[in-house]
Amino acid sequence: MSRLAEHQKKQFRTNIIFIILILLTVIVLISTVGLKILLNTSVFVARLSEKKTSQPLNKNQNFIGDVDIDTIPIATNSSRIIVGGSVINFNQVEFYLNGDLVEETSLLSSDNFSEEIGDLKSGENEVFVIGKSTDQNEEKKSKVYSVFYKSEKPHLELSEPQDGLKTNKQEVKVAGSTDKETYIKVNDLPVVVDAQGIFQTVVKLKEGENKISIMAQDIAANTEEKTVTVIYEKE
Repeated sequence: MSRLAEHQKKQFRTNIIFIILILLTVIVLISTVGLKILLNTSVFVARLSEKKTSQPLNKNQNFIGDVDIDTIPIATNSSRIIVGGSVINFNQVEFYLNGDLVEETSLLSSDNFSEEIGDLKSGENEVFVIGKSTDQNEEKKSKVYSVFYKSEKPHLELSEPQDGLKTNKQEVKVAGSTDKETYIKVNDLPVVVDAQGIFQTVVKLKEGENKISIMAQDIAANTEEKTVTVIYEKE
């Protein structure tokens, strides 16, 4: 065998050994680092699937809506009142007074509503609203509220003192009667009113002329006021 042929043979063997070493290295890398990459990829995909399945249902699939009144008077002396509140997932509100639809409004950019409604009847009135979702064909009625309407002034009668009274006593009793559930103030100070509407208090006088103001106010904010003059003269 010539030297050239022998050299080529050795070179071929060397190349074979080099290729085998490279293949073994690749196999080792795949079995270690590659396996970790494969496991990490599997865990990442699993977590993505878990997050996707745990998302809440779209409200279209499980409709939830609410409507609530938070601004409404208990009593009023006006035949028209403001009714305000908020809704969840409704875009229209209907206002009912004593069972009749009196107003309606669309909610385009807000979940809050405020509307003036009327006309109230004397005495107790029932007010409620209905929230509607026009695209979902859903609706819900609010709680029913009672509003008392009264426009007349409360009754106020003084039994004492008489207007223009002259006295040598430094104190004078102020007494009278009014309607039930009516507040009384004498010279801006509150006075107790009993269940029958009777009230009385004592006012301390200064020497000379004294103006005594008696004001009655009912739950609808109607007021009635009387003023008497009492003259205190020392003995």
